[in-house]
Amino acid sequence: MKGLKDKIVLVTGGAKGLGKAMATRFLQEGATVVIADVDAEASAATVEELGTLGPIEAYQIDLRDADAIEAMVDYVAEKYGRIDIAVNNAGVQIHGWATEFPLEKFDMMLSLNLRAYYLVARAAARYMKKQGGGSIVCISSGNSQRYTTRRSPYNITKAGINGLVGTLAVEWGRFNIRINGVAPGFVDTELFRVGVKNGIIDVDNNMLVVPMKRMLEAEEIANGVAFLASEEASGVTGQVLFIDGGWSRAGLPEKKDM
Repeated sequence: MKGLKDKIVLVTGGAKGLGKAMATRFLQEGATVVIADVDAEASAATVEELGTLGPIEAYQIDLRDADAIEAMVDYVAEKYGRIDIAVNNAGVQIHGWATEFPLEKFDMMLSLNLRAYYLVARAAARYMKKQGGGSIVCISSGNSQRYTTRRSPYNITKAGINGLVGTLAVEWGRFNIRINGVAPGFVDTELFRVGVKNGIIDVDNNMLVVPMKRMLEAEEIANGVAFLASEEASGVTGQVLFIDGGWSRAGLPEKKDM
């Protein structure tokens, strides 16, 4: 893909799941990747696994810490001389009725799922402005438009990401800094399978509202992220790409054999 070779890429939440798939894709395109994650053990395993594809390192961080975010971006930019691409991917989903949802968990989700995106983006943008441009991709969700019950903080933060993308694109476009979002639908990740196992997610029920009638693969999300980060999307900013098997366009639920 045009414009990814030799780029310096930061991926938050890069140790597992979608983040790991994104790191893999960027390495395959010839980029240098730094994965930022709170899970040091998983990060080390991912670095070891993906190290044969290209240069990759792990950075342990709690993204709820604003000072730590500034230090992380400074570290990447100073070590590699620039930061070309930043992917905001880290996040958490906690289920519960809004009437009973613990306030401390609500605050934690806003801090990690939304506030950290803003802080990473603006810290990276300071360097991108000096170097003449860059690309930021934020991971939203189909839940930013298709709201589901017992996920109110998650839905709210993901909708907020869409607003963040549009707002910062308008502000930073003049500096050749592009910022876009990717909104995944139902993706077959380890975290999703845990939800199925715990009875939180009903795959058959989900498929009623997905026109393609299948789960998505993490690689399909990574492909969209790579495109938006690349020079092939040089005229695209402020957009949210829904990679959701058509979920965001569906009307009535439909069975597979209809």
